[in-house]
Amino acid sequence: MTSTDMIQINEVQLESDPNRGNMVILREHQEADRYFVMFIGDAEFTAIAKEKGLIQPPRPLTHELYLSIMEKLNTEFLRVEIYDIRNDTFYANVYLKTDGVEHSVDSRPSDAVALALNRRIPILVRHDLFRRKLTEEQVKEYQDVVKTVKF
Repeated sequence: MTSTDMIQINEVQLESDPNRGNMVILREHQEADRYFVMFIGDAEFTAIAKEKGLIQPPRPLTHELYLSIMEKLNTEFLRVEIYDIRNDTFYANVYLKTDGVEHSVDSRPSDAVALALNRRIPILVRHDLFRRKLTEEQVKEYQDVVKTVKF
């Protein structure tokens, strides 16, 4: 995959609706008409909301534990790439460097977004995973996908 296949995200938006569920919407910039949308669970929604400064939980969240451990191991986080969808599941990698060697680690995209916001590293999404403004039919389709996702 080349860097031209990826779009850097500069806008992370959270939406919660009792009928549609929790969504994270990623855009290249605030006015962009293309979106990458993921429906996410409550824990992932909370982690991203915390990293956006919208809430302050009284205790560290799970992703913060992992980040603290990795910090002790002198790990440098480089970027997050959301690169594929297979069987109604999005795939992401977190790229990091330890002892001068770059590694990639498989991740749920929602966890990767929370990590990227915490470490202020780039979030990249493969361009063909974007959609134009969602229609009602697309929202329904995503809701049906969320019901089938297994964690």
